[in-house]
Amino acid sequence: MLSKVRDIIQADGLSALASRSIAYAYRQGVRPFIPRREPVRYAGIPICHDVKWGDRIVPKLWVPVFARNEPNYEVTLVEGLRETISSGDRVVVVGGGLGVTATVAALRTGPSGTVQCFEGSKQHVRFVRQTAARNNVNNVSVHHAVVAKSIAIYGRGSDLGAILPSSQLPACEVLQLDCEGAEVEILRKLTIQPRVILVETHGLYGAPTDLVASLLRERGYIVSHRGAAVPGDDYCTKNDIQVLLGSNRDFGTRSPPRTSDHVAQGSLLRALPY
Repeated sequence: MLSKVRDIIQADGLSALASRSIAYAYRQGVRPFIPRREPVRYAGIPICHDVKWGDRIVPKLWVPVFARNEPNYEVTLVEGLRETISSGDRVVVVGGGLGVTATVAALRTGPSGTVQCFEGSKQHVRFVRQTAARNNVNNVSVHHAVVAKSIAIYGRGSDLGAILPSSQLPACEVLQLDCEGAEVEILRKLTIQPRVILVETHGLYGAPTDLVASLLRERGYIVSHRGAAVPGDDYCTKNDIQVLLGSNRDFGTRSPPRTSDHVAQGSLLRALPY
């Protein structure tokens, strides 16, 4: 702690230290006790976090990142789910995050369908359940488990769920993978054959888009490149995080026609400090 204070003073001076200290005091000591104004919305979905009344009168930098509306959060995955899920489908989501895509899937498949979500972080298991409850969906089951391998999961030690081999994933019509690099091992050892596999690739974590696309094709899927996880995001482009749709029927593609098997690189959803 003292070393961090020293670094701030050396880099930016005492005024920066004072500003950050006040912001920290607001976030940790004041904000938790302020009544909520409205739920935060990610991709239009009310999530587990709240906008507080005080957030509109303090400097923007004082407000936690997770308390700001993000209309483009997971937008490419969300669009893919809405396009491919039918009423009554069984959906499996690997990588629950804040519960946005699990909730979108549950709303799309309706009460006659089911969503099983696998999330490695104990804290995020709670977030997924809270987001689902906030959207009045009760067909989401959340399992505290790491599928295939742990690469970049929030938390550590007892906070992480047990490893679940990808061969044990339940049968489903739609499978969504957003698991920070584990998608490669999952696709290599998967034993189910969903109608649709929607994947967010993570070149940053050893799961480049070209490799993921080839694994989908090896499994007999028609592969379409849906673009960056967050369209227009430079961080996504530099770190190769794209969304691919593998299907056993042609849903088309929004990306420009390609003249080779190459899948354009780019797109990583910026990590948020929850």
